[in-house]
Amino acid sequence: MLQIRNILCPIDFFPASLKAYEYALKLAANYDAGVYALHVVSPLVPTAYDFPLNLSEFTGELQKNSKLQLARLGKKAEKLHVPFRSEVVIGSIDVEIHKALKRSKADFVVMGTHGRRGFERWILGSEADRMLRSCPVPLLTMSVAKGAVPTPSTIRSILMTTDFSAGSAEALKYAVSFAQECQARLTLLHVVDQVTVESSVKSSLPTIDAIRRQLEKLVPAEAQSRRKVKTVVEVGVPYNTILAIQKSEKADLLIMNVHGKGLIDRALLGSTAERVVRAAVCPVLLIPPTARLQKRKPSKQS
Repeated sequence: MLQIRNILCPIDFFPASLKAYEYALKLAANYDAGVYALHVVSPLVPTAYDFPLNLSEFTGELQKNSKLQLARLGKKAEKLHVPFRSEVVIGSIDVEIHKALKRSKADFVVMGTHGRRGFERWILGSEADRMLRSCPVPLLTMSVAKGAVPTPSTIRSILMTTDFSAGSAEALKYAVSFAQECQARLTLLHVVDQVTVESSVKSSLPTIDAIRRQLEKLVPAEAQSRRKVKTVVEVGVPYNTILAIQKSEKADLLIMNVHGKGLIDRALLGSTAERVVRAAVCPVLLIPPTARLQKRKPSKQS
């Protein structure tokens, strides 16, 4: 069974991050993991306007209130018997989350993607997306869109997409583990880019049956025997096709492996993954390359 030990959950107290926190708690309960909740207070900068504001006192109040809110969230973890730690820090969001990843030795991150501030810009191009581009562990993003899945307990259908690149096997481990844990059906999808089909010599392309056989080879024998895994090959615009299949399969979780020079670099720079993350109404789990994962040694949260 897949091991998840420490889950980092950045929280800005807006709906997306609070929903992500609920998801993180249920995930932690399923995998006997701990949750590390982090809130980052952005430093205030004095302006040219003569406002009677003591920046130090104001920042102190923000920290105090944030700690109280995190303490209330901690009670939810206590009810589920999930080990919980929280921290409020001052600094740049991307820098502080990067530090928290190292400090906590987190092996999984859960966060909201459509926060009123901060988190929405992470996906949509703020300076904080630098952290996402180098995230060394699996990253699960959640939307506040209507129809988004609230907790892992409702997972009945999982969709995993693959382009057969390095990291596909690692992503499949997560997909199979989640499917077994939740007793969910798993659909393995490969989308043949329509542009490639139209610009290539037909005889040089593999057949749909050949691609399907390649997909089937990825599925572990144990998962095949359960007959809860099916393979699908489609031709079309990748992100549109992935979203359409997610809808038709009523998938509660979408899993994608990401690759490239900068890990989640290309995944969040105009790529298929970025577009899917923006538009998906279910949680999206991005799995980094195996080589990067192997550099980290998970540690049980104290």
